[in-house]
Amino acid sequence: MSPSPATGPVAAIVGMGDAYASRDNRKDPMRLAVEAARAALKDAGIGRQQVDAVFTGRSPWADKRSQWSNIFISHMQMPVTINSELTMHGAGLTASLGMAAQMIAAGKAEYVLCLQSDATELFVDAVAMGAEADADPQFEIPYGPTIPSLYAQAACRYMHEFGVTEEDFAQVAIANQAWGVKHPHAAKARFGEIDAQKVLASPYVSSPLRRWMCSTWGGGTGGALVVTSAGNARNFAAPVYLLGYGSASTHEYLGDRMNMRRARFDTLGPLPNITHTATAEAARQAFAQAGIGRDDIDMAQISVNFAHMGPIILEDLGFAEKGKGARLYREGRTGIDGDLPLDTNGGWLSFGQPGISCNMDSYVEAIRQLRGTALGAAPSKRPQTVLVQGSGGMLAAGAVAILGNRT
Repeated sequence: MSPSPATGPVAAIVGMGDAYASRDNRKDPMRLAVEAARAALKDAGIGRQQVDAVFTGRSPWADKRSQWSNIFISHMQMPVTINSELTMHGAGLTASLGMAAQMIAAGKAEYVLCLQSDATELFVDAVAMGAEADADPQFEIPYGPTIPSLYAQAACRYMHEFGVTEEDFAQVAIANQAWGVKHPHAAKARFGEIDAQKVLASPYVSSPLRRWMCSTWGGGTGGALVVTSAGNARNFAAPVYLLGYGSASTHEYLGDRMNMRRARFDTLGPLPNITHTATAEAARQAFAQAGIGRDDIDMAQISVNFAHMGPIILEDLGFAEKGKGARLYREGRTGIDGDLPLDTNGGWLSFGQPGISCNMDSYVEAIRQLRGTALGAAPSKRPQTVLVQGSGGMLAAGAVAILGNRT
């Protein structure tokens, strides 16, 4: 079903909390989640007993207990009418705001808490983690793929179809690192700014992806958002409005995507292909509901776990024609002085991927930028609208939320 035309904000975030961990300050996912949730509730000025529902993404990689959202509310001694994990891979967490908005619109909740945390590298042997969780056990795993090698297949095809080069991918890494060096929690900040020579001299992880073109693990993070109705938000000091949202999921394994011959979405391009993602459909829904255009977006936080995904996602979001997304990076448009500041905490490439919480990190950065409380660098002009995009799986799912600090 297509979203309704814009009639104003569909919900609002009235509380936000974040938490961080490192090798020198270890915290497990539950502690991070609790710290973030308490900070969000304090920010909103409400008590935990006022929360009607809790949504998380899938259980953290560093704490894979089943029904993790239920374990969280138990730990918090916070009974709710419903709690659930949204498991469209990582995109489920990004879509949780949409689920919260639907509950609120239906009169089933006044306050919904959306949260996520993880600390993979602090509690899991990240080097030993292969593609078992995201690869087809019958047709892909026997060949021993790694997660980078699966993404590299899409990178190779993207280069073949559109003439994109490794030099283009290097520009993505350079742009993200320029933001990351200014953020106190960015995993790669200690390496300083980089240039194309440094990126292209780094070793291949899986051709054509070099080390600097791949995200890294990044300590631990937690984030929590208190969501309520747009009308109720008028009673709060610094609401951030949800103007529109969308989500889509197309497959599970990369081989399935390459074999797809038809889909209900005409946003996926000519099939079969692996150069368009579900984000294209999610973006169509979000912009239609918000009733605004791409030129109205002041900033974006997207899910670039490998450098080629930056241009692909920007294209799927409608900021560039297919095959032309790298130009935004080359022309400096994603930088601090650009017209579309992008991944302003360094993004997944430089801030890092603490695990499943990486999509929540994008929300935290978006809200901090909208409020003018960024921990790292910020454009001279505070954004009024920020797009948050989340991906999950092997190009499997996408979700988009458009946030604004004014109705």
